[in-house]
Amino acid sequence: MAKPLLFTVKARNRILAAISWDVRAKKTTIMDHLRGTNQQHDLDLSCFVYNDSGEYIDYVSAMAQDSMDSTGAIYHSGDDATGEGGGDDEAISCELAGLPPDTESLIFVVEIRSDHTFADVAGTTARIADGMTNKNLFELDIAAGTENDGARACVIARVFRDSRSSTGWAYEPIDDYPDLAEVTDWGSYLERYL
Repeated sequence: MAKPLLFTVKARNRILAAISWDVRAKKTTIMDHLRGTNQQHDLDLSCFVYNDSGEYIDYVSAMAQDSMDSTGAIYHSGDDATGEGGGDDEAISCELAGLPPDTESLIFVVEIRSDHTFADVAGTTARIADGMTNKNLFELDIAAGTENDGARACVIARVFRDSRSSTGWAYEPIDDYPDLAEVTDWGSYLERYL
């Protein structure tokens, strides 16, 4: 169900989509190194951009070449491959006032890049926050105690234009855990959520 996205309407109308997770607590052994299971938990946050015709038009991720959209209004904080430190581990800033009028929807996805599932990663959360106050507008405990904790990806939420909202934007929680074997192209796959 869509809800108004009530952010502070000032300057660039910035919102923040962010993820955080706990660093891997289990010590690795020599056998873990030999089996290749000694990796830290590496999660990546991405944003997929769609126009008012429902066409996938842009992408922002932690990879340096994809860290900003073509307008410069959506940008990534950078890759965190461990989850160390407090607060947000990865974030994407979206300056909604800087987006062209035909940009309709932003869909946020978290994907585990290391050889783990959500069952292996403690404290995985996502949020959408007001860019000025840092107040959470939406929070999600990813795969917390569900049948989805064996998943390696989560479609978090969609932010979209909505003339009924006082800010002109709304959000819709998605909280879906696709089987990555079925996702050959994220841009096309996510069209089902528009």
